[in-house]
Amino acid sequence: MRFGLALSGGATRGAAHIGAMKALAENGLHPSWISGTSAGSMVAALYACGYSVSEMEEIALSLRKDIYDTDYLGIIAGVLQWIFTKDTAWDGIVKGKNLENLMKKLLGEKTMKDASIPLAITAVDINSGFTVMFVSSKRRLRDTKHTIYIDDVPIYQAVRASIAIPVVFRPIFIKGMRLVDGGVTESVPVNVLKQMGAGKVIGIDLGYSGQRRNEVNNILEIGSQSIDIMSYRMTKLKTMRADVIVNPHIYDVGMMEVDRIPELIERGYKAVTDNIDTIKNAILI
Repeated sequence: MRFGLALSGGATRGAAHIGAMKALAENGLHPSWISGTSAGSMVAALYACGYSVSEMEEIALSLRKDIYDTDYLGIIAGVLQWIFTKDTAWDGIVKGKNLENLMKKLLGEKTMKDASIPLAITAVDINSGFTVMFVSSKRRLRDTKHTIYIDDVPIYQAVRASIAIPVVFRPIFIKGMRLVDGGVTESVPVNVLKQMGAGKVIGIDLGYSGQRRNEVNNILEIGSQSIDIMSYRMTKLKTMRADVIVNPHIYDVGMMEVDRIPELIERGYKAVTDNIDTIKNAILI
């Protein structure tokens, strides 16, 4: 059964993707195409470069809170600059260097073209508003009015661009573009997999699905929650081409609650297990 798998963003909640893929694998379902946004791009990149689900689980369980390298000096400098000049060049609370270094250690200098299965990673040029799709091959793809396809950058850099949640993470510059989290325009990148040849696509959406969340009490959570709410309706429209969308409903977990990764993996696993008959029926038709 050949199918594509589209993985949404979600910061630490992205660990649920590993549980979801574990359940798929136990049922003999292995994606032939894979795409990811933000946290989903990390899982997609590792899988497309040969990491097994068990290896990804081991990596996730080894993560600690210092994976998010808060730029305390930058925050202080930005506040002082604002006080005295009413202007600031401060562009992110988290440097993102620790995550970038981790992905570089795991993937080396492999470029998008080196992926072992078709891979797509999303980002957004914050200046132009264009969606930037990092892809393993542009053979079926053409740039459009609002989308640019790139296949010649290191995968770890593509991932770093995709995880750059606006205000939370610093943007990254690639090919003259200032790139941020792909979830701004493509929170569950289904359509690109269809364009790359996937006949059937399963989407794993870790995002907001209309439920109330009370623990939005700091600038990081407010920023993340705002983006998720804004993209909620757009996501519903853009995922209509998916054959199945599974949402584990893990929105009670904060974006940096690294200590809940084991729970997130289990909840992702359960969500797919509970929907496995629907998934099998959808991709077999």
